[in-house]
Amino acid sequence: MPHAPQPPSVPKAVTRALLSAVLLLGGTVAVLGATAGAAQAACGTTNLALNKPATSSSNENGSLTPNKAVDGNVNTRWSSAFSDPQWLQVDLGAATDVCQVVITWQNSYAKAFSVEVSPTGAAGSWTSIYSTTTSTGGTQTLNVSGTGRYLRVYGTQRATGYGYSIKELAVYSGTTTEPPVCTNPPASGALPPTFIVFDPSMSAASIQSQVNTVFAQQEANQFGTQRYVLAFKPGTYSGINVNTGFYTSVIGLGRNPDDVVINGDVTVDAGWFGGNATQNFWRSIENLSIVPSVANNGDRWAVAQAAPMRRVHIRGKLNLAPNGYGWASGGYIADSKIDGSVGPYSQQQWYTRDSSIGSWVNGVWNMVFSGVQGAPANSFPSPPYTVVGSTPVIRDKPYLYLDGSTYRVFVPNLRTNAVGTTWSGGSTPGSSIPLSDFFVVTPGTGAATINQALACGKHLFFAPGVYHLNQTLNVTNPNTVILGEGTRR
Repeated sequence: MPHAPQPPSVPKAVTRALLSAVLLLGGTVAVLGATAGAAQAACGTTNLALNKPATSSSNENGSLTPNKAVDGNVNTRWSSAFSDPQWLQVDLGAATDVCQVVITWQNSYAKAFSVEVSPTGAAGSWTSIYSTTTSTGGTQTLNVSGTGRYLRVYGTQRATGYGYSIKELAVYSGTTTEPPVCTNPPASGALPPTFIVFDPSMSAASIQSQVNTVFAQQEANQFGTQRYVLAFKPGTYSGINVNTGFYTSVIGLGRNPDDVVINGDVTVDAGWFGGNATQNFWRSIENLSIVPSVANNGDRWAVAQAAPMRRVHIRGKLNLAPNGYGWASGGYIADSKIDGSVGPYSQQQWYTRDSSIGSWVNGVWNMVFSGVQGAPANSFPSPPYTVVGSTPVIRDKPYLYLDGSTYRVFVPNLRTNAVGTTWSGGSTPGSSIPLSDFFVVTPGTGAATINQALACGKHLFFAPGVYHLNQTLNVTNPNTVILGEGTRR
């Protein structure tokens, strides 16, 4: 039961000292210095943990995630793995004078745990402001004293055979260093004109005209400053060929690759350099499917390094060499499916990861495969195939997509011993973040403004462009996503 309030004559510093002594000696005191109602009134009535970034040592499954413990809803919860120790951590956004913590446990509560604060969240920086070895669960209102930006509940002994499970974690303060005011990101429709969005209702001639205009500028623009994204909304497009030059990203805006179907081609060739593709750098394709216009030849993607193909379904063959089989100098395929054969021909080297292919035609210097269904047998140096059965640990890059008319960013889950695509069994597992949670950075935005958004807990979405920054970007919040489309930073 709570103790009676301290007399007004007892200084606050003395109260804190007494609290610290009791915690160190006994380790089982739930509250000190006021009743629950009076303490919350003294601390303030704003739950500073509400909807703040939360992380954990583990999750029981993909639905019982740490954000569920700070969403203000007691019908949702976080739950850990079935082992000790485990922790739940919340980033309060700024140095905070914490005077009360309220934990609403599910039936799987902690018998022994501590509440800790830290200025940085780094290992070795935590200070305990409460601990117990005799908790009985339920809703615990803990009057505490400590200052930190990060607060965590650190469980060391479970009361049941299940994990630790918290419905809600609330934090109250009497004095808070307010986080900087966030600059709201532009609405999704405010992306710059270099982010060109196509709709399946548009005519093939209109789309082709815009694509040709970009390609005419970018085909040989090896060291220029222009950057473009050609983005296709979910649907089917027919009779187009997206020639892809320097600093151009071609992306689908579906949740999965087959949500965008191009009956035609997305082409990289080397006419600008006399048929030699060894300098076809700095371009990409992602998250769409292609039905090649000429089935026997397949889609042509004659690139060199720094030109990835991710989350692409080629419904036919894929040709990695330029027209005339002039040299090409390596590239990268990930999380993709090629129904037919992949013909590298004059490609000197290539890396294919966590994909599915019909077959692989040949090799020049070194063709590397990890987690690829349909890969040839390991045979280096003759043929030069280096094959690893699975990728030990990998997380595929986040990507932009449309959920109805709302832009969101999807963050794929971490995978271990990965084989094949993330989407072979349906939608890619992971989490989705609305673009409204991102600060959309456009060329000319200063580093100070970007850092202000980061300090406020925003993710970053860099629109196409070149960015000259006069200071380091400070990423201090766990799980911050920084995604660029059509940029070089």
